[in-house]
Amino acid sequence: MNTDDTVDGRSGAGFIAADAAADDMTGPAIERAWHAFTHEGTDPHLSPAVRPEIADSWVRSRAFGLDPHNRVLSSPVTTEEFDKILDIYEPLIEITRPMIGIVDDLGITNDYIFELVARNGASLLRVGNLDLHPFVKERDIFSEATMGTNAHSLCMRHKEPFQVVGHEHYSEALHCLAADAAPIRGEDDVVIAALLLTQPLPEDPWSPAYHKLLMHALGLITSVCSAIEYQMSFIHLSADLQNMGKEYARTTAQSAKMRRMLDTTIDTSSDPVMIVDTQGVVQKISPEAARIIGRGPVDVVDTTVDALFDVNWQQSFGALLDGTKKTASAKTSIRGRTFMLRGTSIQGTKGDALEGVLVRLEERTRGKEPSARAVGERASITFKDILGESPQIAQAIALARRYAVTAENILIIGESGTGKELFAQAIHNESRPDGPFMSINCAAIPPRLIESELFGYESGAFTGAERGGKAGKIELANGGTLFLDEIGDMPLELQATLLRVLENKRVMRLGGKIYKQVDFRVVAATNRDLGTMVREGTFREDLLYRLAILTVELPPLRARQGDALYFAKYFLNECRCKSPGGPRDITPGAQRLFENYRWLGNVRQIKNAVYSMYYAVEGDVIDVDDFSTYILRAFDYVPGDEPDDEVDLTSPASVPAGGDASDASTPAVPAEGRAAGGPAVALEPTPEEVLDAIEASTGALSLAEAELAAIRLAMRIAHNNVKEASTLLGISKATLYRKLKEYGIE
Repeated sequence: MNTDDTVDGRSGAGFIAADAAADDMTGPAIERAWHAFTHEGTDPHLSPAVRPEIADSWVRSRAFGLDPHNRVLSSPVTTEEFDKILDIYEPLIEITRPMIGIVDDLGITNDYIFELVARNGASLLRVGNLDLHPFVKERDIFSEATMGTNAHSLCMRHKEPFQVVGHEHYSEALHCLAADAAPIRGEDDVVIAALLLTQPLPEDPWSPAYHKLLMHALGLITSVCSAIEYQMSFIHLSADLQNMGKEYARTTAQSAKMRRMLDTTIDTSSDPVMIVDTQGVVQKISPEAARIIGRGPVDVVDTTVDALFDVNWQQSFGALLDGTKKTASAKTSIRGRTFMLRGTSIQGTKGDALEGVLVRLEERTRGKEPSARAVGERASITFKDILGESPQIAQAIALARRYAVTAENILIIGESGTGKELFAQAIHNESRPDGPFMSINCAAIPPRLIESELFGYESGAFTGAERGGKAGKIELANGGTLFLDEIGDMPLELQATLLRVLENKRVMRLGGKIYKQVDFRVVAATNRDLGTMVREGTFREDLLYRLAILTVELPPLRARQGDALYFAKYFLNECRCKSPGGPRDITPGAQRLFENYRWLGNVRQIKNAVYSMYYAVEGDVIDVDDFSTYILRAFDYVPGDEPDDEVDLTSPASVPAGGDASDASTPAVPAEGRAAGGPAVALEPTPEEVLDAIEASTGALSLAEAELAAIRLAMRIAHNNVKEASTLLGISKATLYRKLKEYGIE
């Protein structure tokens, strides 16, 4: 072979071409190239006898700072570190150990070492003449970074079998050896280790016979690596199957356990309930439900709801089945008695699929016990009935409509007069229109009576209790909505009881002994800051979280762009429909006043103002002079004067000293504040008028007496609302609470 001959032309070839190996000049040419590189720095890539992979490795070895004449070719690691490596590779070692015995089939009579080498160069397993590598100590790391060019590092780098013969090694100590290595791949085709066969060079290492032996050895090592990889895949697959089997067994056992629990619950339940699949076929029924139907539980199971009752399953419960609603109901007759079938969806473990429906049979009661519909409020308002054109109210309606289709509790927050009860009725009619709408105003009922109103009572529960007992609002709300208005005024001692009812939907009457399961949805409303009440210890935090799962905040009228004038015209038209002959229109000045007054009483206050002016005004239009004095005072306008540039009807006047922003628009008490001939309206005084009233009625007082009188008058005017009374007095709520306690005012 002349100097122009080249190595095997295949890309990334890891072995010497047969024609090159048969050329006696190949070995000397490689030796000369190695000597020129290590002693003179000649680029090995210039020699056609040196494979590119070998030349690249020589260059890297020198970059590592390795001395080609050094005979220490490994790097020591601590026993602890090496043991960690063995632990990581233990499964691979156990697979490889029985397979390396096939080296005997190679027919090698000389010394050899057959070993498993980790990715980092650690020798994991060795078989053969261990003295063949005196320069590599046992439990050391030997890689390209410690020993230079070698077969196992190159095979793992290039991910293919590799031979390194004689002077192809960078280290002079390895020139007497020939090495064959093949990579072992793990998951995702990542090379994790290599099999390495090392043997001494014969007298004629470039003979065709020896080359054939090397190729045979390399092929056999590659086959062994393939067998190891297959065995690893099989073990991983077996482990995966085993884990899947365990998970399946666990899931099956859990499902069986849950099924037994469900069967036991249904079989022992005193409630008339059924479990129905999505196709409307009964899967489980309680004894009470079977008794009502008049058939045995076994006879009912696997029967369709359509066959049992006079209902169409798909039509009656379609909204529940397609996920539009969480609950649905249908009316039916069973053996001459009227029942409601109330269905609740049963979601899958991930909550994304309907697995069945829990159906409860509820008899429509008659006779002595009044029905919920008979004693409940009439929820006639829908979202279409809520008035207003501003984007603020449209946004609140859209949010409430989305919340209505859920089964969660809703808290409505808004000032007095913003329409909280209207929203509550609309939510009810959107979600449970067939059920009762029961409401209770927690601020209007004495604390001692709220408990019996909510929970009901049995006969003889207390003095004055009706014979036969009475169902509470919660019990009567079964299948419908319970509206808790002014929830912030509920006594603290009752909040814990209400919380338990909301958590388990079970109620027991006062004086009763058994709980009754109730299906109802709570909509609560308040104009108070419940967060502050929680911090002050007057409202339970856990009850707040239970009520405010979904929250709708209603904007005050002053924050609803254009709605003040809209309501003024609406109520004017309403008055004309009731009693024709009054004013027909509103002057531009009056319109500006409607738009810019703060209307702290919101829609209720503006309705009061329009009605009052409509029946008092004799002309065809409502003008600025027709407004009550307390409204005009907010703009520094005196009735009878003509509005000019000095009178600004677009913004309220400055706030009185010692007051807040609300003082400027607070209604006043004097009679002249009413429109002539209009109805007497209870209007609120300013702080200055409170003091004037005290002075006029009591004469000279001591400071303490004047303070006590002012507090009593403010509380009376504010109907015992501490926040409003503190505003009238120009002091904080905390100060007023302290004064009330100091003077013993309850």
